[in-house]
Amino acid sequence: MGRTGHHLTGLAAGLLVAAAGWHAFGASSLTAVPFGWSGGSAPDWLEIAHAEFSGSRQKWVRVSVIPHRTITHWWPLWLALALLVAVWPVHLPAIRFFASHPLEISGVLRMALAGFTAGGVTHLLMDVPNPTGIPILTPLARSRFGFGWWRSGNALEPLAGMAMTALAGAVLWV
Repeated sequence: MGRTGHHLTGLAAGLLVAAAGWHAFGASSLTAVPFGWSGGSAPDWLEIAHAEFSGSRQKWVRVSVIPHRTITHWWPLWLALALLVAVWPVHLPAIRFFASHPLEISGVLRMALAGFTAGGVTHLLMDVPNPTGIPILTPLARSRFGFGWWRSGNALEPLAGMAMTALAGAVLWV
């Protein structure tokens, strides 16, 4: 999936996390939305990619410190992070702004991490329809799982992202 599609599906994941956490954390749950957007592209930018000129091809090519769709796209790491966010006790003191309502930092932090993690998991789910797929058994395995429904850059990807975001927004406000 392309960058736009991943950002849209990450936004959708953040909206869903915000909706799920609204009763427990109130307005602090909205922190999940921008972090979901960022997490939606995290498996790609965590590879620490940069452009390098290839003399043999006579064009700029993407080079990553971590090979693409390996460790950062391995589902057990994202699942472990999701479980850690769900069960790890985060106890931080409340901060009072303008001597009125306390802001529970633990709720903000938990929602930010949950949104980021949900965005990352959604990234992996949206890479599965791609023919390249994601690694299943080990992060460095050459065999990957993918449905082959569309290639990255297909016009359907942003539509899928927009549909997911609209659905998540509807769930958030219902």
